[in-house]
Amino acid sequence: MIKTLTFFNNKGGVGKTSLAYHLAWTYADLGKTILAADLDPQSNLTAAFMTEDEIAELWDEGKPGTTIFDCVKPVTSFGDIAEPKLINCGANLYFLPGHVALSKFEDNLSREWPNSLDSRNLYRPMRILSAF
Repeated sequence: MIKTLTFFNNKGGVGKTSLAYHLAWTYADLGKTILAADLDPQSNLTAAFMTEDEIAELWDEGKPGTTIFDCVKPVTSFGDIAEPKLINCGANLYFLPGHVALSKFEDNLSREWPNSLDSRNLYRPMRILSAF
C-alpha cells in the first residue's frame, strides 16, 4: 500500500513547505521511495529543490509532464493528463515541480464547479474537477 502525506493549511508561513522538503529527504535517507509534488501555485517547494536557472528553463520549455501544471493543462481543452516526468533528486527521492501557472488551472476549477452540478453535460466539468 502506498502511504501518502499531504500538507495543507490556508494560512501561509506555518512551515508546510519546509516540513515537506525535510521529511522527503529524511524518508529517502531511511530507504523509503519518495515522490514530492509541488501543488502550490507559489512553487516554493520547487524553489527548494531546484536553482532559479533550472526553474526558469523548465517553465520556459513548457514540455508536457515536466511540471504539475504541464501535466493537467491538456485537460482544460480536449486532452488527457500528461504523464509526469519526475526529477530524480537522489537515491529514493523523486520530485514533480510546481508552476506559477497552476493558478490558471485553479481558475478553471472554479469555473467548472457550477457546471458539474448541471445534469446535461458532466463529462468536461468532471474531467477537470477530478484531474488531481
